[in-house]
Amino acid sequence: MKITDPKNLNAHYNALFRAGDLEGLVGLYESSAILCPAPGRQLHGHEQIREQMRALLTLQGELVATQLSCVQHDGLAMLHATWSFKGTDKAGNAVDIGGYSSKLARKGADGAWRYIMDLPVALA
Repeated sequence: MKITDPKNLNAHYNALFRAGDLEGLVGLYESSAILCPAPGRQLHGHEQIREQMRALLTLQGELVATQLSCVQHDGLAMLHATWSFKGTDKAGNAVDIGGYSSKLARKGADGAWRYIMDLPVALA
């Protein structure tokens, strides 16, 4: 599905996560995107992002995210959201995390918006 309004990226991400759609999640990122899952850690491109998303999906939990803002300018959009996740890891331990995210998206030549930078654990 092509996202033509960046305000819809967060809701679409949530729906893909709930559906366990790994390739759909990866497709929300440009091929050269950067995902920073933890301070000081950067994942580059679809392959590394795919591995991170695969690990998240194995937690089998519920993601709840609420978009706080979306500011657009010159084909770029800065998005901020709050999120929480409750699930279970492979060992059966409870996972209960959350925080604030910051994402930068760009409108592609095809009219679709995709993430180019993703900081899921941004500073509050």
